[in-house]
Amino acid sequence: MTRPPNPLRRVRSPFWVAALAVGVTVPLLAFGASTLAASTAAAPTPASSGPARLGAGPSAAPATASCVIRWLGTLGGRYGNVTAAAANGDAVGIANNAAGVPEPVMWGSGKPDRIGTGLVSSVPTGLNTRGDVVGNSSSGENTIGWAWTRHRIVRLRGLPSLTANPAAISNHGVIAGALDTTEGLPDEGGGTPGGTENEQPAVWRSAASPPQKLAPLPGDQGGNAFAVDGHGRVGGVSEGARFRPVIWDRAGRPRALPGLGGGYAAVRAFGPRGLAVGDAVAVDGTDHPVEWDAAGRITDLGLPPGSRTAQATAVLPGGVVVGTAQMPLAGGGKVAQAVRWARAGHPELLGGRTGMEQTVVVGASARSAAGYLADARGGRHPVMWRCGR
Repeated sequence: MTRPPNPLRRVRSPFWVAALAVGVTVPLLAFGASTLAASTAAAPTPASSGPARLGAGPSAAPATASCVIRWLGTLGGRYGNVTAAAANGDAVGIANNAAGVPEPVMWGSGKPDRIGTGLVSSVPTGLNTRGDVVGNSSSGENTIGWAWTRHRIVRLRGLPSLTANPAAISNHGVIAGALDTTEGLPDEGGGTPGGTENEQPAVWRSAASPPQKLAPLPGDQGGNAFAVDGHGRVGGVSEGARFRPVIWDRAGRPRALPGLGGGYAAVRAFGPRGLAVGDAVAVDGTDHPVEWDAAGRITDLGLPPGSRTAQATAVLPGGVVVGTAQMPLAGGGKVAQAVRWARAGHPELLGGRTGMEQTVVVGASARSAAGYLADARGGRHPVMWRCGR
């Protein structure tokens, strides 16, 4: 039997472009793969709130939340991109310097501070409230996984022919991610079902620890871990003939979660009181934002009117879920738009946009959603939204 293509497999060449497209954590949303433009123009000036630039769509217009946008600074260039956030209000990502070159940064004290990795094309992927950051850098066709803690860079350990690809770090320093095969080696797998081309979910108990492989669900060949909480639980996906949502407990034991019947679902973030969020494909092929409670029961959060694809990517401390949906444009086409769910069945687009083409949420920080706004040229602007209560 031919193994189906893996929609979660990271694009590693060029890795920089893949990371800027936020494809490492949100692979099913067609955000586009434009890079940060090399511009030294001034950042956009916030104006009065206005409606999203959307087409009529096939049904009623989606509701819009009243939001205030905080525009995050750059390193002297015009563009940037938030890639992760922490509950204390900090965020990390990429920001252009005055020469238009993107660098990894942390927004903590109201301005971007460089994250000095000493590596090429470094992209942060996770952040905790202690200021520890994990991420990836390019090394030819492969990647180097790293942790940046106390302003010191540590290269994460892999296994023979497997490289570290971290995705998240808990407030206790536990790191979750995947082990990827090294490109160009004879034992890469060669496309053989069950071969070593499958990503392997993994956890690092500290930045200095060796990786611990996490077993996929019975019958599956691999998987990926996207989230880790303060209790050491890891969330992600188990990959086989289907892609099933899974939570691994502190001992590394996998627990299957229900989906919506479409053969694909993934856990992408944790929230308070044992909540997990992500997305699941239904039998009609639509991709729905979902949440699982502590008992593992699934709830469909609801697609905005006109959308067929949305993902929940983070949870605010109060339990409001945020994410991104693909919304139709008048005349055809789709555009990514930031969404929040204060309760299931009531999606609201994040308001406060001013002439921006697309808006994407990648994380939640304090009482704000974090992500970016993209202009008509595809240039990305790092922002945080604070909406309602």
